[in-house]
Amino acid sequence: MSLHVAFSVFRALCRPAVAVLPVLIGLAFAGAGHSARGADSAPAPVPDVQHRPNGLLAVEPGSPVDKRLVVGPVSMSRWDRGTTSPGTIVAEPSRNVTVLPPSAGRIIDMTVKIGDHVQVGDELAHILSADVAQATADEIRARADLDLARRTFKRNQGVLSAGGGTAKDLDSARAALTEAEAEEDRAQTKLDALSASTTDSGVMTLKSPIEGDVSIVNATAGVNITDITQPLVVVTSIDEVWAVADVPERDIAGLALGQPVNLTMPAFPGKIFHSTVSGITPIMQPDSQVLDVRVILPNLDGKLHPNMYASMTVMEPEPPTLSVPQSALLMNNDAVTVFVEVRPHTFERRSVRIIYDDGDNCRVLSGLSAGERIVTSGAILLNDD
Repeated sequence: MSLHVAFSVFRALCRPAVAVLPVLIGLAFAGAGHSARGADSAPAPVPDVQHRPNGLLAVEPGSPVDKRLVVGPVSMSRWDRGTTSPGTIVAEPSRNVTVLPPSAGRIIDMTVKIGDHVQVGDELAHILSADVAQATADEIRARADLDLARRTFKRNQGVLSAGGGTAKDLDSARAALTEAEAEEDRAQTKLDALSASTTDSGVMTLKSPIEGDVSIVNATAGVNITDITQPLVVVTSIDEVWAVADVPERDIAGLALGQPVNLTMPAFPGKIFHSTVSGITPIMQPDSQVLDVRVILPNLDGKLHPNMYASMTVMEPEPPTLSVPQSALLMNNDAVTVFVEVRPHTFERRSVRIIYDDGDNCRVLSGLSAGERIVTSGAILLNDD
């Protein structure tokens, strides 16, 4: 085969491949164009927060932002203002009894010591007293005279009834009986005043007038008592105590019985004791210009002790006002704002006037109404839009 013939055969075999190549290229471009048009026609994703007319913000239900928003109603709350004054715990006077020796004498023994718990009538001390011995002798003599006067009067009655004696004798016996009764009463009263329990030898027993704990003992056995104004024993009951505070003149305008009171004490950090004003002294102390205000505190567990320090806050109730949590507040330029739910999943920003108070809530002066629903948590997610 010649060279010319061989070339002709080769060209004939290659022609179909050359013809197919443009077709393949065209199909490739057509496919690419179709893919591009498909991408352009796919819907765009919906944002979590969408702007609506009049400044409203719509949150897509079920979106991540929607799941993080907490919405709650605006409520009414009481905001009581209080004035705080220093104070102390004191024993109630009627439960803090000083036992004085009723007469001079010598202490035989003390039957109690500081810290002992006593009941009403328990013995505190025994005292040998000449005054008591004399009073005991007088009472015994008066009792004997009374017994004699009674027998004499009865005898005279019998004689007169039998036809003997005279009415004058009976009258004399009656007068003697009356005098003897009066003398016996006087002697018994004097003896009772010295001691509720005595012996013929002049030993008197001091007894506790109340139930409580012995807080003071001022004597020991063998001591001679010459000053009967010197306390011998003090018995104190602290089942109930007082808290007394000095309220300065500038804070007394709103004071009234029954006002709620909160008390705190260094001995119990973080604990608040609640009570009410039970007493206000009528006279202001001239040197310090304060009024004593007291409250009653139950103390059955005995943890409150007289002379402990306390801070007394007397609360002054105010009318209920709107309240929102501070977590709902956002700053917008110089304004404090909240997001109000105008309908489900739709919110508007609204400026409010508030007063910050201690705690997590604040008072609303204007901008909201009771019952409106606001974003209480997660509002920052709307603030970014």
